Amino acid sequence: MTYTFERGFKEKHLKILLNYCKMTKIDPRVTYSQFHRKYRPYSREQSTMDLINAAYTHRVITGPVLYANTGIEVKLMDNINDPLEYLKKCKEDEKTTLAYALHGDWSFIHFRYGASMLKFADSILPHSYSNSCKYIEDIRVEEQKAKLPQDPYPHGWSDEHWDVYKVLRTPRSLTFRDVGKQIGLSWDSVKKYFYEVLRQCKVHSCFFPLGKNGYSHHVITFETEYEVSILRALKKLNRTTYIYKTQEMIILILFLIPRPLDFNISTNFFKELEEKGYIRDLHVCTPRKWHNTF
Repeated sequence: MTYTFERGFKEKHLKILLNYCKMTKIDPRVTYSQFHRKYRPYSREQSTMDLINAAYTHRVITGPVLYANTGIEVKLMDNINDPLEYLKKCKEDEKTTLAYALHGDWSFIHFRYGASMLKFADSILPHSYSNSCKYIEDIRVEEQKAKLPQDPYPHGWSDEHWDVYKVLRTPRSLTFRDVGKQIGLSWDSVKKYFYEVLRQCKVHSCFFPLGKNGYSHHVITFETEYEVSILRALKKLNRTTYIYKTQEMIILILFLIPRPLDFNISTNFFKELEEKGYIRDLHVCTPRKWHNTF
């Protein structure tokens, strides 16, 4: 079985892949065999493996990656004269986790290890795959005020927990045995520490039906009393959105389906939310280039 990006993945393939992403959020070490046995998308396990591998190749799915709130400093700047040159400097900084060179209300966003300013971070998976909810203006925000919970700092971690977290932030990259050789533990100890670490982490698994590079990127920031309602609304999109909260500010990294006036429509959608009183202090930006180690 082969899949080509030019032809695209069919709806039935995308529904299978979204289920796979949801399963990796529960157990990021889940094997292709375990997924195949649970969902039985094909009669042959090899067909399931071919589909998932093709999706990774074309970045229809990314992750899983572990995320723990270990202290991230967030800066939003509107006075960077040369954002692209500043981005080069950020890339050389080992503490940088996320950096966006922007054009618009903000000129730069910079996340780096430091003061604990990032209160919430997540990659939103859609409830389901559907072509009927693919544009930003298709979603509706509930009139229910509620704040997002703060991501807690890990507590009770020993040096071994931290070592396992650092080496297995991409939990499918190494076997427990290989990790054990690297940090001086037995494979079963690594497994034990990993699942203890996992209980205090989020798993970021992402789903992009057009491939991650098939979308236009839009950065939106605002404050709101409807944080949870907005997150729930974004789950109705058929692809991932990145959401962050620092102080009282929400930062959204949107992936827009390219079409005429895509940025205009997105900006107008959030401007209307502001006019209706759902959000305030709206800032809209277009990313130029970015760097991400999350």
